[in-house]
Amino acid sequence: MVKELKIVVMGSEDVGKTTLMENLIKNVGKVEHNGTTVAIDYGRIEMDDKKFHFFGTPGQERFGFMREIAVEGADYALLVLDATVGLRKVDNDIINLLSTKKIPFSVFINKMDLCNESNAVEIINNLNGLIESLNIVTGSIYRKEGLSEIMDQLKII
Repeated sequence: MVKELKIVVMGSEDVGKTTLMENLIKNVGKVEHNGTTVAIDYGRIEMDDKKFHFFGTPGQERFGFMREIAVEGADYALLVLDATVGLRKVDNDIINLLSTKKIPFSVFINKMDLCNESNAVEIINNLNGLIESLNIVTGSIYRKEGLSEIMDQLKII
């Protein structure tokens, strides 16, 4: 029997959520306005004996209600952060939402090609202050770095 899992990709605006999904899935349904996601992205992949249904949420603060809807019934979430910016209020709100709903999640710190390692260290230290035992991957979607590590994390869900 094939296990079906709901994965929600979250993060503030312009961190690379849609691009990440496009690299993982290849065939993503999306609604954009001026290059910014304004609805929930969707895509699906199969790996081993599992089907993963991905839902990518818009990052703007005004779409908080969509994030609340998207996490209903979620098996796992992937929080995407921008290494050049650090944690934003929206990211902290997402962490609180996932923690409150008891949805396991991991973090992908994107855009490492645009900064130095100290940016990621600062973000990781801030995350460790908020939540314990968190899976964190650093990389660059643009350079396709970190994608295999994300896939490895999904395989163990």
